Amino acid sequence: MMNRLLFATILLASSLSNNFFGHGGGIAIVAAEDAHPQCDEWASTGECSLNPTYMWSSCADACGKLAETERTMSAEIEKKIANINSFFDLEALDIDKNVVKFDQFRGKVTVITNVASYCGYTESHYTGLVHLHYRFKNSPVGFNILAFPCNQFGNQEYVVVWPEECPAIKLFAKQKGVEFMMMDKVDVNGLDASPVYHYLKKVAGPPRITWNFATYYLVKPDGTTQSFSGVEPMELVPHISKAMGIDDEEANSEF
Repeated sequence: MMNRLLFATILLASSLSNNFFGHGGGIAIVAAEDAHPQCDEWASTGECSLNPTYMWSSCADACGKLAETERTMSAEIEKKIANINSFFDLEALDIDKNVVKFDQFRGKVTVITNVASYCGYTESHYTGLVHLHYRFKNSPVGFNILAFPCNQFGNQEYVVVWPEECPAIKLFAKQKGVEFMMMDKVDVNGLDASPVYHYLKKVAGPPRITWNFATYYLVKPDGTTQSFSGVEPMELVPHISKAMGIDDEEANSEF
């Protein structure tokens, strides 16, 4: 316990000094025990990095445990993706359990995000994704959206016994007007996360996905990857257009 708290204290000092005092250092005070019973839950959703001042002062033990766990996991994750040298080396199952080899996306623009059927963001983001796909689906460069259902945030995706689970998600997506690629349900955080997400987080961040639809990945034709957090799908339009080499006039019209 004391070792963990000492580790938490060191991490707190480092985090706060980097965030608020620059690299010159600073002094931080850590609570000896978590102040709230929800600390572990908050830490698991990424609050230690999203809200470090409060969390490291009120939930230092939870943040310290998480930091230790993630430090241990990072080595295991590196082993899992050791043979993945580019986005195009990846593969994953689609919602019908067919293997999708990502080499087929070479030379195209690909958008990836994690989705859920019963989230407060579901309606706006599914609508935005449908519009985004419609806008670029006939582009000469080629455009794909890969949506990965995930149940790690508030249990807001279908939870039924396979094989009924994925057909239920597929039907839900179809009712939303989805024509883009729905993938198999995965974890996006933790040791058992999809290798796709291990790789994307490694090359483009963030270190943790914080919620449903929270982060969008934009993969360019050469495999270069960017992440965008806290955005709506249609906010990606100028970035997609740039990746496709489309000029301003073309970017403001549909193909």
